[in-house]
Amino acid sequence: MNHYVIAGIIGIISGILCAQADVPLAWSGRKEDAADAKAVGHITPWWITVRENHFDLSFWLSCIGQPGTYLTTWFLAECISERNTILSILLKICTFIGAYTGLLFHAAACIKPLVYRAIAGEVSEETAQKAMRAIDKYPRIPSLVSGIVLFLIETVLIVTAILTNALEVPKWFVLFNPVGAMPLLLIARKLHLRIGGAIGIGFALFGIILIAAGMHF
Repeated sequence: MNHYVIAGIIGIISGILCAQADVPLAWSGRKEDAADAKAVGHITPWWITVRENHFDLSFWLSCIGQPGTYLTTWFLAECISERNTILSILLKICTFIGAYTGLLFHAAACIKPLVYRAIAGEVSEETAQKAMRAIDKYPRIPSLVSGIVLFLIETVLIVTAILTNALEVPKWFVLFNPVGAMPLLLIARKLHLRIGGAIGIGFALFGIILIAAGMHF
């Protein structure tokens, strides 16, 4: 078993951890409540009714999982470098950008409910809203960059690598990415399964691509 395959296995596990890290932010944990990814970062009533470790779990799952996902894309870039240097460099740049913006985005989403819990009932709702907006001041742009890079640009780069044979995997592996994970999440939601966010699942799928591509080294 070579290091690409090992990194791919780590990537699958890490992607699943990151996907699960999104669940506590979108769902209160109560069976009667529905998961709502659109609610992430926006004030919701259950922020003050759940335990604080609800958000601790989200942060630490993401903190533990993210390094393995970036390891996956870095090694995918290494595989690609054998046949397409430009794609490889671009993917490494995206990996670097994602590595310092991804956790900042997730940390900000976890901090907001903790701050809101601390001030709810002590200040007016208007003041609480101002505090939430203040927390967004620094993470807003890095979060936007992180979302575009990890969800869209890396998907385009890896799909391009597959279609141009820079990655030796079956062509239908173009479906293995965060964009391709969206239909799976829609099906899961219809079945009331809470498997997490598209980026986490997409990076787990990148792990599968790395394992398949790594077999050739």
